[in-house]
Amino acid sequence: MSELLKQLNDEELDFTVKITDTDGVKGKYEFLDIVKYGDGEYAVLEPEDGEGYVDIFRIISGDKEQYERVTDDAVLDAVFEIFRVKNEDEFDFE
Repeated sequence: MSELLKQLNDEELDFTVKITDTDGVKGKYEFLDIVKYGDGEYAVLEPEDGEGYVDIFRIISGDKEQYERVTDDAVLDAVFEIFRVKNEDEFDFE
């Protein structure tokens, strides 16, 4: 189980997570979902100051879990489409 999911399973769950990506950039996000795509897992997060957009990070497991911001447009589109279909009843995607 990813560290992100462990954090979300905490008794004091508020769906807000703090992460530092592989470039050292820290951020506070609202957790939306974890999506499996290809051979990886991706966190779909809304920035604390986000206004209807999301950031997508690849979860890299190892000694210490890391989060790599996805910049490849094809991967972003594919992961977001899986997220959209999976959550079409939860969010307004217009």
